[in-house]
Amino acid sequence: MAPFRRLRVADIMTEHVVTCRANDSLSRIAAEMERHKIGSVVIVENRRVVGILTERDFVRIIKQGILLGRDRARHHMTTPVVTVRSDASVTDITKLMRKKHVRHLPVLDRNRRLVGIVGSRDLMKVTTEVISI
Repeated sequence: MAPFRRLRVADIMTEHVVTCRANDSLSRIAAEMERHKIGSVVIVENRRVVGILTERDFVRIIKQGILLGRDRARHHMTTPVVTVRSDASVTDITKLMRKKHVRHLPVLDRNRRLVGIVGSRDLMKVTTEVISI
C-alpha cells in the first residue's frame, strides 16, 4: 500500500467540475447531473464555492415534496462545504470523507478557488489500480 500513501488529491481528482449558481433552479441542476452522469454539482458565486448539491440532497428534497422547477439551489444546498486542498494525501481525504459522511469533496487551491473534485468513485478507481500492481 506504499504507492497509495504517496498519492495526492491532485493525482486522482477530476479537473472538470460541473458548477451551477445559487440562484439556479433545482430542475436545471438535476438536468446537469443527469446529462453529465455525476452525483454532485458544486455551487459557486464569484468563483468561490458556496455550496454543493448531491444525490442525497435531492432525495431529501423530494421526500419533502418540493417542486424542483420552482425552488432555487440556495435554499437546499449543503453549506458549509467540506473541501480539501489539492496537495492533501489520498489517505487523509479517505479518513475525512468517512468522518464527515460525504462522497464528494471540492478541491481548492491556495487561494480557495475551485480546481477540481474528488469523489468516492475516484477513490475506488485508484484503489483498484493500486491493488492490481
